[in-house]
Amino acid sequence: MSVLVSEGPAGAWAWAGIRLEPEAAMDRNGAHVGLPEAERRAEAAALEQVWLARQWQPDGRAFELRHTTAPGGGGVRCVLLCRMHGPDGPAASAAVLALRDAMADTPRHIRAAPVDDAGELRAALVPFEEFRREPPGPPALAEVRKRLDWARLGRADTDFPLGVAFTPLRSETVSWEPVWDALARAGALAVIGVCLEPYTPPPELVGYLRYLVQEYGRLALPGRPNPVFTQYIPPEPFAVRAAARYAEILSGCSDRHGYRLRISVAGEPAAAGGGRAVAGDLAEQVAASLTPPGAADGGAVVRPVPSHEVPDAWTNFTGLHRTWLDATYRQDVPEPLGDREKILADLVDLPQAAAAFRFPYEIPGRPPLFTTTARTAAPPARAPAPEGGDPHAPDFRPDPAGFRRDPPETRP
Repeated sequence: MSVLVSEGPAGAWAWAGIRLEPEAAMDRNGAHVGLPEAERRAEAAALEQVWLARQWQPDGRAFELRHTTAPGGGGVRCVLLCRMHGPDGPAASAAVLALRDAMADTPRHIRAAPVDDAGELRAALVPFEEFRREPPGPPALAEVRKRLDWARLGRADTDFPLGVAFTPLRSETVSWEPVWDALARAGALAVIGVCLEPYTPPPELVGYLRYLVQEYGRLALPGRPNPVFTQYIPPEPFAVRAAARYAEILSGCSDRHGYRLRISVAGEPAAAGGGRAVAGDLAEQVAASLTPPGAADGGAVVRPVPSHEVPDAWTNFTGLHRTWLDATYRQDVPEPLGDREKILADLVDLPQAAAAFRFPYEIPGRPPLFTTTARTAAPPARAPAPEGGDPHAPDFRPDPAGFRRDPPETRP
């Protein structure tokens, strides 16, 4: 059993992995003959959401789904990575192996196998090693985030002159086939990582959300600055949108089961073949898949990681962490965000998490997108021809008695 461990004064981190492949056998994947594709896809998405709900345990765990271009442009590879913390190496290793075994119980349309080779696990956790040892340097990175809107509030009867609001991601599960197809055709090494960490919103955060809903709801109505005068001030336009968005976030926190989400896209260094363009294009595909229908400005936004934040972003990517990247995540808000806003910037509920955390899935009858063990295995060796030729082959040589063995006559 393969585990990677990093120990330090504050304890140890341990990582493990699971190889994931779409199950092709119809007697095991639930793809019944005659079932419409829309129903089959909806059934698969529902099973994935049930699986994700079972993994909700805020014990410090984090898990990330990695979709990677296969070598030679042969499709997409998928691996599920998980991380646990412990007081020392053995404790962290035992915890992450228990988590890996629990997560290996995947929906029936997925075939799961543990990554037992240390080299394969490290290559999945820390890709692009061949580029980082020497120029051209670190990979190009982009993040897909919830859109953050802000505005200066003109009302004087409020405690905050700068309004901030977050657009929720799509909560309806849609096909990621366009994303996987773009990844398979990327023409360069690229990785899409979707990382989740179970999170329980504390009572203080829930109370803060209630305050925001109430305050923005008040600002969305005409105000009366002075009870002596009857002149009213108009509603704050930004507050109308913000009140609805915070009400939706508060509703998602009702069951106290949330997730902290990080979506990272990495491509080959730009000097090695246009990695920044590849990472950006793939990130746009992911953002389009997570944007709710009818969203005016989009529910997801792509944020290229600036060079000075690449080291921290790479640590997040290779360690399954979520260190705050201010220039990337703040999205040009003119003032620093508070700690509660930083949580709200990546907090999602179960339906939003399930829409982003998509297991490999293939539509029967369409060209395959993923590499599987059966597809990459070498074809069986052909049996050698017997010495002297095949004794059952027809013989058209002249007969010694003067007759010729001709092929049988073909009659109409």
